[in-house]
Amino acid sequence: MCMKLVVCGCSWSSRDHTYPNTEYGYFVSEHYGWQYQNIARVSGSNFNIRLQIDYAVKYLNPDFIIVNWTTPDRVDWNHKGNLYDVTKGLQQSDYNVDDFTTNEWNHPCYPDMQPTIMHQSITSLVSYTDLERTYEEACVWWKHLPQHMNKEQWETMRQFYLHLYDTDLEAHKQYYMMESAVNQMQRANIKFLFCPNTFNWKQNVQERYKLTDKEKHKYYIEGFTYDFVPEKNLQLYHGIADALAWDYETMEDPIGNPNHNHSHHLSAKAQKRWADEIAIPKISNIL
Repeated sequence: MCMKLVVCGCSWSSRDHTYPNTEYGYFVSEHYGWQYQNIARVSGSNFNIRLQIDYAVKYLNPDFIIVNWTTPDRVDWNHKGNLYDVTKGLQQSDYNVDDFTTNEWNHPCYPDMQPTIMHQSITSLVSYTDLERTYEEACVWWKHLPQHMNKEQWETMRQFYLHLYDTDLEAHKQYYMMESAVNQMQRANIKFLFCPNTFNWKQNVQERYKLTDKEKHKYYIEGFTYDFVPEKNLQLYHGIADALAWDYETMEDPIGNPNHNHSHHLSAKAQKRWADEIAIPKISNIL
């Protein structure tokens, strides 16, 4: 019987409907001859990724799950005013986040989804690199913002970010959420590859502005051991986001390169190299 691979994560793991078969999930599935479904989401938060795993375990019948977690500075909010239903989970997560992604194309619950919650980086939403940023400027950065948050809501979130937000606190809460995902996959006897990827990286502009050059190591959150993940399942370093370095070896400006305009941020060559050099050897050891 053919095994099935499901990929969960944020944009780095996503499948671009305009440029399909350019992402690591495809290359891994081709290597093993597996069925393949990608439910990663552009700008997905770790809560959204946790919902992906829950949905995959319960409804997609995977034999193997690859999950690349994202930065902790991604937030979730109710953008439709509907009552959030804890029994529906991913069905309520809106994938209409930008031109790369639509609910119709890649939401695993479509057409029965009930969009209620949105996910995005709080730092990108309210500051990016400018702590004096206005709502109108934020709408230029993310043209879909008015669909998901009005000016009053945005101002409220900005005040929360400026006066109450703490990256390390949010990361610690999400760390336990990640542990629950591992427990769920283990209980279901599903093999998995667990990659913290960018989880330890702080996007929090306020904290980064305070650092001197000698303190730049503090861009990263320290102290998480991931001791709840069996060593053979843990890809602690060299998550998919690190593959960007391979594109810098051949491109002066990978992000601006016209052959690089994918939802997953990388060239197909870098994605395949990550599959060949990182994912497949690790997966073969797990199998």
